[in-house]
Amino acid sequence: MTGKIILKTVGIWVLTFLILGFVPGAAYNACAAANTIMDVKSGQYIPVLMYNGMTEVASVGAYAQAKGAFAAINGTYFDAYSTEDQVIAKGGDVNILRTFGSLYGAPLNFPSGVLIDNGKLIHGAGYGSATGQWGGYLGGITKQGTFIVDQVSLKIEFVVDGCPSTVWRVNHPSYERDSVVLYDEAFGRDVQLRPGDKAVIVEGGIIKDIVSRGPVKVPSGGFIVVASASARVFYGNQSIDEIFSIGQPAYWTWDIYSQKGYDFKDVYLAVGSDAAKINGSGGANRTYIGETPDGKISIGVGNASECVNALFLDGGGSIAYYKDGKYLNGPGRNVSNAIGFIRTGQKETSVIPVQMAQANPFTVDISGTKTQFQAFLINNNNYVMLRDLAYYLNGSPAQFEVTYDAAKKAISIYSQKPYTAQGTEGNVKADKNKPYTETAVKIYIDGKEVNLKGYNIEGYNYFKLRDLAAALNFDVDYRDGQIYIEPENPYTAD
Repeated sequence: MTGKIILKTVGIWVLTFLILGFVPGAAYNACAAANTIMDVKSGQYIPVLMYNGMTEVASVGAYAQAKGAFAAINGTYFDAYSTEDQVIAKGGDVNILRTFGSLYGAPLNFPSGVLIDNGKLIHGAGYGSATGQWGGYLGGITKQGTFIVDQVSLKIEFVVDGCPSTVWRVNHPSYERDSVVLYDEAFGRDVQLRPGDKAVIVEGGIIKDIVSRGPVKVPSGGFIVVASASARVFYGNQSIDEIFSIGQPAYWTWDIYSQKGYDFKDVYLAVGSDAAKINGSGGANRTYIGETPDGKISIGVGNASECVNALFLDGGGSIAYYKDGKYLNGPGRNVSNAIGFIRTGQKETSVIPVQMAQANPFTVDISGTKTQFQAFLINNNNYVMLRDLAYYLNGSPAQFEVTYDAAKKAISIYSQKPYTAQGTEGNVKADKNKPYTETAVKIYIDGKEVNLKGYNIEGYNYFKLRDLAAALNFDVDYRDGQIYIEPENPYTAD
């Protein structure tokens, strides 16, 4: 009898490890330390968000091994269940499984909430809200190495010819009858369309095609916007192919509204959840990432007692805490996403943040002629390439010449002079977010040095459109959703 009991017990343990997705070769230590504390500001650790598209899963250990992370924990919630009964038992919404189970397979594995990877939104959901906003807690690690967490809302917009329209979700299919969803390469696979869906395909900042049959491949560096048949309620009772046309300039944008004013675009990573500890108040008892009183980052499983601020992640069967080739708690089931930390091998140093300019091409009316600027958004202001502006204003009352003296590191602008084209004008595309630095050159207008703040993006100088208008005395106006440049009129501060 004793032998049978022992055999049965061993069998249960083996079955448990198989069900939980135990990774062969990774040890498991249920009695190990409950947390790991790291000083990300020191430059010795790099946080990484680990995933493989929005429909695939893997064990936390497998993610860590693939990324070279020495420590890792599971990430946010995802659609982990294969049957309607399982979804109902967990209090979930079966409609998404009913709608997309046959198209993508079950379990769907779609994440929940917001995921930001290196300052880029890779997943966001509006949860049925026609405003395209998502409310909840969002926690992340900034490029300066600090942990931030706040209750936030997310807004997503698809902008065509300068006119914005609401998007419900990013890289998360929507089962609602009237919905608009955007997909980019982070989705990780071709996009399936339901009957009546129409997809706008954007590549190189231009609408390339509008299709009604799937699957649809996301173009490299581009994206797809899918609108359901009844989404016409958002477009003046027109379908998406009636209001948008092939050849129109298009891009998408997103904003996180943080009550504390945090910049969630300046992060290594950020994930959403339903539970957080803020200033020592609130919390849960599961996997977490947080901040200690001395500003270090802590990860572990429990109630985050060592943290003043923390975000609590997916619980239950997803809980997994992995360090140096061993599971300290887990191993948990295969999950949609995980958070890892890579040792840099550097000596202690300060983290130098990488600042990213947001691609923001827009169309401008210049004396009645529509022209697209390959612009970038920096600190919520539009920055245009100096030579692009000179090229488009050539022959107008506001024309100007541009020269560069490499020896003196100086840009000279000569007003009322015809511009000499270099061949790059209009060809440097704002098709993705790009790193920027402050322009380290002097600026002269008609021989006089001026204080004109600019930024360098991949070797080209960009300046705020209104600053250039004021310095060169031409007018810029915004009315009825359209930007106007009026070279014949003097500058007015609006």
